[in-house]
Amino acid sequence: MDMFERMGMLGGINGGGFEDTGGVGNGGTPNGVVISQGKLITGAHTVAPVIGFDKDHVLVLGKMNGQQAIERGIRDGVSFTFCPFLIVNGVPAEVAGNGGGLNPRTCIGQRKDGAVILVAVDGRQAGSLGANYKDCIDIMMKYGAVNAGNLDGGTSTCMIYKGEVINSMASLYGARKIPTAFGITN
Repeated sequence: MDMFERMGMLGGINGGGFEDTGGVGNGGTPNGVVISQGKLITGAHTVAPVIGFDKDHVLVLGKMNGQQAIERGIRDGVSFTFCPFLIVNGVPAEVAGNGGGLNPRTCIGQRKDGAVILVAVDGRQAGSLGANYKDCIDIMMKYGAVNAGNLDGGTSTCMIYKGEVINSMASLYGARKIPTAFGITN
């Protein structure tokens, strides 16, 4: 939440994965590739699933290292080890079995017209068990996403708008400290 306020953003969602030993990580060390405002922060040689926006504001999905992502023109991007791409170029991913099980989920997608879709699904609670990857694909398809990816979920799933958490978080301790996020501006 503080991250969005510091940057003057209306809100946003959590982003990529981070070191989280025992589920109590402090959000200080991101995993994989992180690119912010065209600068490679981590992951120069780490090959990982990357979700990010290029200089033309197009959502890009691909398995690459940080240097390749920069060469591809990604301006802002993150990676998450368990980051299945949900929809690529209008084609929904094939999901086997229970599709990652029911969990809180955070997803990002983009429609053909450029509109960005942010999704935070509550889970591990009486009011919502969560979603599996197939559920997330269905949501993104319903709203017209042509590209969509799964971000860090679980107790990290958080959506902020105008300084308020607008989802019901699974974390017993409130909003977690996270190293990366996708924000929305005025």
